[in-house]
Amino acid sequence: MSELCVCRTVHTPPQDRITDPAISDHWITLHIANPGNTERNLERRLDGEKLVCRPTYPGTFTFVPAFRSPQWFWESEVEVLNLYLPHSILKKIAIESCDLVPSTIELRDRIGWCDPLLEQLLLTFSLEVNQNTHNSLYLDSLKNLIAVHLLQHHCSVEIAESFVSGGLPNSKLQTVLDYIQTHLDSHLGLEELANLTQLSSHHFGKLFKQSIGASPHQYVSQRRVERAKQLLANQQLSLVEIGRSVGFYDQSHFTNSFRRHTGLTPRQYRQQH
Repeated sequence: MSELCVCRTVHTPPQDRITDPAISDHWITLHIANPGNTERNLERRLDGEKLVCRPTYPGTFTFVPAFRSPQWFWESEVEVLNLYLPHSILKKIAIESCDLVPSTIELRDRIGWCDPLLEQLLLTFSLEVNQNTHNSLYLDSLKNLIAVHLLQHHCSVEIAESFVSGGLPNSKLQTVLDYIQTHLDSHLGLEELANLTQLSSHHFGKLFKQSIGASPHQYVSQRRVERAKQLLANQQLSLVEIGRSVGFYDQSHFTNSFRRHTGLTPRQYRQQH
């Protein structure tokens, strides 16, 4: 799902209506801010159809489904967060995560729409991307959650998620745990781990959490910290060397993750132990 992307942009009001070409991505826009953070009117027309005017304000969404051409006009400067989700990805996640998948999957046309959970997911995803954490497991999980949420709440046909329970079979779980333990220095991805069990990344994530009580990215972070604790006993190893050897992309990432799990920085832990 590497094609999913997000960007934050400030748009000044146009002198006249502007038209954007149709693209193969679903275009999801979250209104972040505008001068005074007050309500503003947005005019939009899709594919030359009826003009729609709706009030928007920080926290509201506008959706442009894939392969639709929007025409816009807004009356004042606005800051937005844009998510571009390829139609192929939404269809792939639908096939992997749902029992009955309709032949046609279409994102609903939304304008001035509130969805607090989607807002939180999108803001969290944007933060992770902008911080460049290289936390592939966490980003993959967020991408799956965003896609599944859109399928369940914003598609033209209601799609019910498949029910999975019981966790991973012991043999498959052990294979995954062993793989994680021997690849802690690598940038592990959700699909990479799911392939070990021959499951979709979505179902793997759910079953793994049922088995372990933690999501894949939470578990990997825990194991990296535990490995780091062992290495900190070796005074010949620098903190930078230890952080890199257990998969943290820089010293800040290492320190923040270690503190989150232990309440101490790596240096403090070494001094106390």
